[in-house]
Amino acid sequence: MAYPKTPSHPPTYTEATTTSPNKPTNTHPKHAMLSITSNDRIRLLRFPDATITTISETLPTLWPKGIQNTRSHHETTEFKLRGNPFTHGPDEEKLAVRKLLLGLLDRFARTGWGVHAGLGRIGNYASVGEKDSVVFVRQTPRVLSWLCVSFDAADLMHVIGAPGELGGAFLEVFGDRIISCNRDLVSGSFEVRFRGGVWSKSGGAGPVLSRLVVLDVLRCLEDLGYMLCVSLDVDSGVGGDFYRSSGETWFCCR
Repeated sequence: MAYPKTPSHPPTYTEATTTSPNKPTNTHPKHAMLSITSNDRIRLLRFPDATITTISETLPTLWPKGIQNTRSHHETTEFKLRGNPFTHGPDEEKLAVRKLLLGLLDRFARTGWGVHAGLGRIGNYASVGEKDSVVFVRQTPRVLSWLCVSFDAADLMHVIGAPGELGGAFLEVFGDRIISCNRDLVSGSFEVRFRGGVWSKSGGAGPVLSRLVVLDVLRCLEDLGYMLCVSLDVDSGVGGDFYRSSGETWFCCR
């Protein structure tokens, strides 16, 4: 089920920043950061104004529920999304937030910011909602093909934005270790169901088997030219059903 488009008229980036008293002094940083915080917020740190304006204009097109608010917050620009995309929520919202992050990574790459590293948790700030972060580095603008791999529920893997040939690669590599490998012809996403509850299998073999699966997923991706760019804990494994995450979500490009 798709979300209806919600009219959203948040402050523009210019409006949100004209009164900020604490602008960073380094106007041409080499590194910048995207930080996920609370249940519904994205913060941008040390990106140039032109990039922040681009993201401000792009976000409403990527998030179906719209942007509730934009503000300056301690030398960051913070976007508050409608709903609870980074915590409990229905499957359609969990799918939408994965597509949102894919869209942001693509937009950053096109504007000259490449993924440098994922930092995960920084400091003991879980009580105030701090989650994962991604570091970006200046680079030549690039047009890339993106997909994400989401390890979900007890036995599912969803691959969003994947080319059709990836299904054949999964069938060849995993064989009878999978029950089904189906592709949604509208979205292009794959849903792979593994045998034996691979993400929650009891006993000592479970952790080993799950890691062997992960290695084979990497093999399939790299055989098609994809590399793992960043791995993020998108929603802390709460909410949803088929998209209840059982591990960090991979974002890959070629």
